Amino acid sequence: MLEDLVSSVLKGHPDIRVVRGEARDRDLISAAAASGAHVVVVTRRDPANLDAVDPRLAQAASLSIVALAPDGASACLHALHSESARLEDVSAEQILGALSAARPIGRA
Repeated sequence: MLEDLVSSVLKGHPDIRVVRGEARDRDLISAAAASGAHVVVVTRRDPANLDAVDPRLAQAASLSIVALAPDGASACLHALHSESARLEDVSAEQILGALSAARPIGRA
């Protein structure tokens, strides 16, 4: 029920695309990518435990990828990092503020 409420509040903002993760869904990256979502809303017993939220995301949280051009002329390091912020108040204002601080809303 809370998940429905938060999802509906976020969907009211045209710059945010939202997908809800099912309780059994443990591949939130695929769910977000398939829908083009900026935000995935889920309910978990321990929301601070990234492994409980999505084990694959937790594994990737400290991954670095070195991508090489086939001719060796260039390369790029892609470093993935997880960032968490505890929300003391589950209000639309605080959720939107946290999302905005993490990544400007509407930007990839």
